[in-house]
Amino acid sequence: MVNHVDESVGIALIRRIAEKDRKAFEEFYYLYAEGFGRFLMKMLKQREWVDEAANDVMLAVWQMADRYDPQRGRLSTWLFGIAYNKGLRLLERAGRHREESLDDCPGDIDCEDEAVSAFHDAASPSSSGPEQTVMGWELGDAISWAFSRLSADHRSVIELCFNEDRSYQEISDIMGCPLNTVKTRLFHARKHLAELLARKGFTLPGQEKVSL
Repeated sequence: MVNHVDESVGIALIRRIAEKDRKAFEEFYYLYAEGFGRFLMKMLKQREWVDEAANDVMLAVWQMADRYDPQRGRLSTWLFGIAYNKGLRLLERAGRHREESLDDCPGDIDCEDEAVSAFHDAASPSSSGPEQTVMGWELGDAISWAFSRLSADHRSVIELCFNEDRSYQEISDIMGCPLNTVKTRLFHARKHLAELLARKGFTLPGQEKVSL
């Protein structure tokens, strides 16, 4: 879910924050905290960690507002980049972060198209009859279960791509990694999701169903 905050409003506020305007800082929090807080919840999965990371984000905004340059990217991209890094540091401190493989995807697979189409196909039932509705609920529960078992980087890239509707370039900027790494992480996230969903009796397109 994307928060539709007027970019010009946010930029005006960040300029006032750079001048240490506390009223602007409060307004900025109410405009943006829900969006990056939701992202942090998907990334960290624990409320107390989210609260700590969110506080760290806002402290960084207060301290670094004068460093934001609108010529280098959207304000929300800059903000989510801060949130991602604060979340990552918290996970590293807790010993919960594992670096993802930066290997390229297999040459015969289009990582970007494969990840996007497969995830949407799995999450979107093709019919709305009673049986399909129940199946949709069961699949939704299975996807939530599988999603929670992905690594922080894989959860983050999926959340940014599908729920925050970020472009691959924006995700690259937020996560501080090359564009091809974003596509690689989407590919591997999709593959891991398929393996986890198979344990629940569901499949993503192109995967054989596994009976447990």
